[in-house]
Amino acid sequence: MPHLRPFEPRDYQHFVALDLDTEADALGEITDAERALFRTRWPAMLAMRGVSQAGFVAPGAQLFILEGDDNSFLGHLWLTEKVDGLGQRVLEVTTMGLVREARGQGLGRLLMNKAETEAQAKGIGHIELSVAGNNRRARDLYRDLGYDTVRRTMRKKLRQ
Repeated sequence: MPHLRPFEPRDYQHFVALDLDTEADALGEITDAERALFRTRWPAMLAMRGVSQAGFVAPGAQLFILEGDDNSFLGHLWLTEKVDGLGQRVLEVTTMGLVREARGQGLGRLLMNKAETEAQAKGIGHIELSVAGNNRRARDLYRDLGYDTVRRTMRKKLRQ
């Protein structure tokens, strides 16, 4: 049975690879050069947010690793407590990811149930997350779990 545990330095390479793939997929159609640039910059961006080979040190945040029975890396759940524009405490699903082989097995639900359990334990009444418009599987999961769309961001790439 897969289980969750806190992030450890030994998880860094697996975490970065999965988080990078998840974020790169969310970018949609970009050039190979843009994708390569994104890949080289992503570890530094994560380091600025508290994730490095030395560990996880993001204030107000938790990073959980999903492991299989054989201790294989299956995914992660990064939660960050913040205050919204109305002054309400919110638990943000900063990033969540599952390796391709683990998808379609109900593990996304397991991760989201963990997020809800953590929010309730902290006395937080709202969870929020961002999901790429092209990620239909994730949008369907969140909708099925009772999440509503509250804002939408659109972007246009201009020719140069």
